[in-house]
Amino acid sequence: MSKKVYISGKIGEEVLNEATRKKFASAEKFLKAKGYKVFNPTTSGYGKIAENTAKANGTTFYREILLLDIMALQQCDIICILPDWSDSPGAKAELFFAEAIGLKVRQAVYYENEMIDWI
Repeated sequence: MSKKVYISGKIGEEVLNEATRKKFASAEKFLKAKGYKVFNPTTSGYGKIAENTAKANGTTFYREILLLDIMALQQCDIICILPDWSDSPGAKAELFFAEAIGLKVRQAVYYENEMIDWI
């Protein structure tokens, strides 16, 4: 059974920019090549759910998407934090949650916008 990895890093907006997509896609490609199952929050499809839930509950998109992502994270074995994780309140929350529930934490290493390793 292969382990499942959650990718965590700065996203910062509801509409993803190309640099963010590429950063997460590079991590996903690297991890899948190593044989891991991967949860990539930028391709999860949770945005519409968060949008609808926020409207129904009178909350914010950010609050709802973070909650959905945390629920996905708790089903993973490892969190892979991208180099910019500390610039993101959401990624910080994901890391603290992952540590609190005992997930293994790995730091992604990038070179020229490509993930090349993790430590």
